[in-house]
Amino acid sequence: MKSTDSIMLLATRFDDLGDWTLEQQFVLQMGSSYLLAHGIGKPLEKDAHTSFNVQEDGEYTLWVRTKNWTAFWSEGKTPGIFQVKVDGVADAAEFGVGKDEDKSDVSLQARAARAQWYWQKGGTYTLAKGKHEVALHDLMGLDGRCDAIIFTKSSEVPGDSVEEYKTIRESIMGVEPVEDKGYYDFVIVGAGMSGLCAAIAAARFGAKVALIQDRYILGGNNSSEVRVGLGGQINMAPYPSLGYILNEIGPDRIGNARGAHHYQDWKKMDVILAEKNITLFTGYTVDSVEMDANKIKSVTAVEATKQTKIKISGYTFSDCTGDAHLAVMAGAETMMGREARSEYGESLAPEKADGYTMGVSIEWYCEDWNFPCTFPDSFDWGLKLDETTVEPVHRANWYWEVGMNDDQVADAEKIRDYGMYVAYSTFSYCKNRLAKKEDWECTHLTWVSHVSGKRESRRIVGDLVLREQDLVRPIPYEDGTCTTTWRIDQHYPDPRNADKYPGAEWMSIGVLTPIDPYALPYRCFYSKDVANMFMAGRDISVTHIALGSVRVMRTCAMMGEVVGMAASICAKKELLPRDIYKTNFQDLVELMKKGAGRTDVPYTQFYHQVDRTGHQAEDR
Repeated sequence: MKSTDSIMLLATRFDDLGDWTLEQQFVLQMGSSYLLAHGIGKPLEKDAHTSFNVQEDGEYTLWVRTKNWTAFWSEGKTPGIFQVKVDGVADAAEFGVGKDEDKSDVSLQARAARAQWYWQKGGTYTLAKGKHEVALHDLMGLDGRCDAIIFTKSSEVPGDSVEEYKTIRESIMGVEPVEDKGYYDFVIVGAGMSGLCAAIAAARFGAKVALIQDRYILGGNNSSEVRVGLGGQINMAPYPSLGYILNEIGPDRIGNARGAHHYQDWKKMDVILAEKNITLFTGYTVDSVEMDANKIKSVTAVEATKQTKIKISGYTFSDCTGDAHLAVMAGAETMMGREARSEYGESLAPEKADGYTMGVSIEWYCEDWNFPCTFPDSFDWGLKLDETTVEPVHRANWYWEVGMNDDQVADAEKIRDYGMYVAYSTFSYCKNRLAKKEDWECTHLTWVSHVSGKRESRRIVGDLVLREQDLVRPIPYEDGTCTTTWRIDQHYPDPRNADKYPGAEWMSIGVLTPIDPYALPYRCFYSKDVANMFMAGRDISVTHIALGSVRVMRTCAMMGEVVGMAASICAKKELLPRDIYKTNFQDLVELMKKGAGRTDVPYTQFYHQVDRTGHQAEDR
């Protein structure tokens, strides 16, 4: 296919997205952002639509890039279906149903193949030269998805792999130009709590900062998109001034899976926009880096809606992505899964290394209103539940956890989808099949997150890898910085659930190991391989076991504050991250004593300072 015989329309570039949701979490896995029919069980009212121009009369075949998102777990007809309307007339096909393959093969490989993105063929249209219309019409409100549409006179069948997709896209649409956005002292990729605090600290100490966020809302897990409450303590010895930035931007209330207002996104955005030294780039996913020997020279990022590209250059960089995406692109060594007990001498580690990680929580909640409602019966396509396995609660919480045995990076979309699959199946069972379903007659499924709340994936190797015994003995280091206070909090599949859903568990338990407050070594905050790259957040240089303590957001926020301070020193004195430890650590000490946060605003961070993971309650 080529531009002379084909027209390619990216769904995110439609003139009007209607009620469809922009989905940009999986650009690096499936090649693009896309549109999601996230109607929570109600068909979307407003279609996504756009116009396009045909240059030459002819017979054009319709192709749609989509996927059957329930195919990995179910042979029943997926609820993720939609129609494509061409000039107001719906194509005969239902899109999103999956490829015509042998469903009797229930092997993992076959199910995985059926659940991939693919090109589904539609009808053939006689299109005259000139303007035409195309629309996406949702049928179920249960997460049908569309990435792109092709109208082609070619008989070629488009390939389904990501590489083939990119080749076809470039052949039809050409190479996207890259706009140069300039040079910065400090470039941060990821605007969760660690990235936000890194940006603010660096900016307040004089560095010119670029902050790149792959979403349009700031805060990561503590945003209204994910809705996880803050945990851990701030303002702890040896540097009690660390943490005041988090107090500026953090919500003043406890809780997971609450209303959007609960997470006070505006506080984060207002503080960032008030900093004259910060340039914010929202909706951009970094998809490539340019290296100069062992240093990052620049990053290129693609925007989610128009899918335009920008280039940002810098002196130092920080990977605050959580998934260590920047580090991998730059060639840094990373770790994922559990280390063997013998590797670091950790008593809590398994005998043999494996790929197990803590999982993802997809938060959701329902509410009792004063009028009844219905919800699609998931019997044909949903999770197989009964009176003994269903969890008839009104709110998910931390222990609704999926993907612990999957690859948290490569399988990211599948893991997210399973979290939604469990949520829909649970609510559907309660509405339609529960023995006391009359109690659910006026219960409405109000919100289901489509954004993953991640705990763990890749970790970047620094000059020091923090271990279990460092935390529990404890073993202090001379380059201690911010303090972790959370117990070593490891999650495992709940045996009661795992016995019934082996390999597809969706409930977890927390196993807690006490620690005393511990100052995290600075050497965990920069890469041993990429000379100008910091990291802050859950991708710092720790073992799987040690991550159980440091991963909570207040601790991650203070990591970011320290990294921002170090980056400002690097910019002023032309140093690199390792130089701070070797020759200029006292400069960082002075800044940590001073802190970068305001103390003239109300102090609100008194809640959820102690780990209560042992309690499986929906009201936490």
